[in-house]
Amino acid sequence: MTNLEQVKELLIGIKTCPVTDIGKYYSRVITFFKYLPKAEKNECAQNFYRWAEENKNEEPLKFAYAENLLGMYHFTVEEFELALPLLAASRKCFEEYNDKEGIAASAILIGATYRTFGNFDLSLKLSWEAYWLLKESGNYPSGLAACSNNIASINLELGNYDEALSMFSVGCDECKKADDFYFMIYSLQGLGKVSMKQNKLAEAKEYFEKALELARQNKSQLGVANSLTELANLYCHENKYAEAERLNREALAIREENHFTAGAITSCINLGEIYIAQSRWEEALKVLNEGLAMAEQLKIKPKMYQIHLFLSRIYETLGDKDKSLHHYKIFHELREKVQEEDSARKLADAKLIFEAEQTKKENIIIKRQKEEIQKKNFELQETIDELTLAKVSRKAKALTLGLAIVLFLFEDPILAKALELLNSHNYFLEVSIKMIIIFSLSPINKAIENYLLKKVIKKKKQDREALILQAQ
Repeated sequence: MTNLEQVKELLIGIKTCPVTDIGKYYSRVITFFKYLPKAEKNECAQNFYRWAEENKNEEPLKFAYAENLLGMYHFTVEEFELALPLLAASRKCFEEYNDKEGIAASAILIGATYRTFGNFDLSLKLSWEAYWLLKESGNYPSGLAACSNNIASINLELGNYDEALSMFSVGCDECKKADDFYFMIYSLQGLGKVSMKQNKLAEAKEYFEKALELARQNKSQLGVANSLTELANLYCHENKYAEAERLNREALAIREENHFTAGAITSCINLGEIYIAQSRWEEALKVLNEGLAMAEQLKIKPKMYQIHLFLSRIYETLGDKDKSLHHYKIFHELREKVQEEDSARKLADAKLIFEAEQTKKENIIIKRQKEEIQKKNFELQETIDELTLAKVSRKAKALTLGLAIVLFLFEDPILAKALELLNSHNYFLEVSIKMIIIFSLSPINKAIENYLLKKVIKKKKQDREALILQAQ
């Protein structure tokens, strides 16, 4: 069964399963969903969302999972401005239903989005929240691996290498449980990067080679290309340029063949740096211009200005001042545009984060208000029940008192009739009959009370049904 068939079958399972079983299906959906190409991801997410939207009144929790899956799709294709509102909305519903696994599924992606925006504090806060929820659940090893990788990557960027090493190791352990090669590759690459930062080059090489082998075993061309690049970076660090060139060339070929254009630009830049370090100017110019053409086609300005800077330095070294100045001017112009775009993006990102966090705060307030209303409703119901019982009890006592008066007034005829039936005029028998009459008043009172209470309950039920019919 293909990954697409697996995802489709699991989503059908979610549509028909009870809400208590959604997590069992969804944990496997996200395991296979990440392996799908962009078009297939979009197809699955959109179809499930449309079904859930049509049935959200009957299945509100399943609609939240559909929002989460659609948000995941937008996240994976880097459409963060579309992903974040969907993820925040799904989290709101999960919190209302106290669905901890759903809360964690949203928190992972929101945290990863915040990391992309450069807000490490909020990203770590949400990632740790998701981490402990998933750790408690035990049903999402693949999700836990993703969460661990996010936490580890942030710590790596912040220079907290021991923490990064620990969390990448957790990611590896969880990937083994889930048989998830996707995040295993990233975890192994992460362990290699940490080892490089700690100058443990032999360990770093071992991790990168393991990641490369795993990617090849699972025919993950993206994983192979990325692992080759990491291994090439290690050889560059050791000044082993021939091996670094070979690996970067191999990675470039894979990326060009599979149309991983952004990665291909990175390979060209890496090769350009290797040639510059070896003073191989013509080869450096050729490969950097190839990378520049691809970067201009995709309009990736950060890569463009990076290449223009390298070209400016090469031409300066070659003594061609005009070309050096030309590329240097373009470098400055592009860098200024990137800085302007970054500022605008940061403002937009900050707005998205504020709205998402504001929604979260509002959810907390709403949740507290609901809890307070439920508490007040419970207290009110208790008071109503007490008043109803008191009213019924008073009415029952009044009826029992009336019965007692009747028995008192007709005591002599009742006794005479009873003795006549028993064919006896024994004094003690007469006293016994009187005692039976007296002691029967308490159970009679209880029986009347129960009867009146059932009558009140029945009337309330009929009134509720009548109100529902009127509302319809």
